[in-house]
Amino acid sequence: FFHFRRGGPHQTMRPLLLLFCYLKVATAFVSASRGGVAPSSTSLAGGYDATIGADPKTPIQFFVLPGNTCPYVQRTHITLIELGLPCDVTEVTGMPKPDWYLKINPRGKVPAIRVPTADYAVIYESAICNEFLCDYATFRQQKQTLMPMDPFMRARIRLLNDHCDNVFSKTQFTFLMNKDEEKHFECMNQMEEALRMYEDALVESKGPYLLGEDFTIADLHLLPFIQRLTITLKHWKEYELPTDKFPKLVEWVQFCLERDSVKASSMTREKTIEVYSRFVEADYSFGGLNKNK
Repeated sequence: FFHFRRGGPHQTMRPLLLLFCYLKVATAFVSASRGGVAPSSTSLAGGYDATIGADPKTPIQFFVLPGNTCPYVQRTHITLIELGLPCDVTEVTGMPKPDWYLKINPRGKVPAIRVPTADYAVIYESAICNEFLCDYATFRQQKQTLMPMDPFMRARIRLLNDHCDNVFSKTQFTFLMNKDEEKHFECMNQMEEALRMYEDALVESKGPYLLGEDFTIADLHLLPFIQRLTITLKHWKEYELPTDKFPKLVEWVQFCLERDSVKASSMTREKTIEVYSRFVEADYSFGGLNKNK
């Protein structure tokens, strides 16, 4: 279902190679759309629009960072896999982001998706992308349970997701990045207080997922951050989710990690530590999530 491209800054490409890549992409997407073998990776680099060789009949173009490193991208990656939607994946490299990508998403962030068959409509921000993809699948008369039709369930999902973005993630990164030993337990307690909402949701729904039997957008919205929490906080803070406080949440993590979509979109433990080492050493702000600043 996924075909990978890379678009980096300031390199050129010979016309023959570009033509070859165009034919390769076109062939791959015919295969993917017919349920054939997933196409192999093709590398394109350059300051030009890296999607220039994409088949215009491609249902969705998906813009990501390389290497499954971004938790926001992982949310949408999981959504695409769960829905079985074929797409053309373009890796956006370079800082600042290349001009061709800023024309697609002026914020320069990932993920973003573009739909060539809908006059190249662009959607960005992971939560918005994921809801759109569920609606897109429903519009195509495809059954999906990631975003239920019940308005109360949809509101419940949005409330859980809002808590993740505006409460929990801030406490997680503040705890991880804290260098003041006197604030260690204060930061830990604030994070655990934020996690209580998910433990309560799992008790209420009777699990195994946040809203009950079905894996939904609420689960995939939270999971990339919990996944990173379990690795980074154990490595740097010697902290693990206490099973006496969060028995349902610990079980939930294991349920989610067994899903094929999560396995396909995840970094290894070693890669996660490598990536986050750069953040910890630089005292990174995580876009304002690190409240030690």
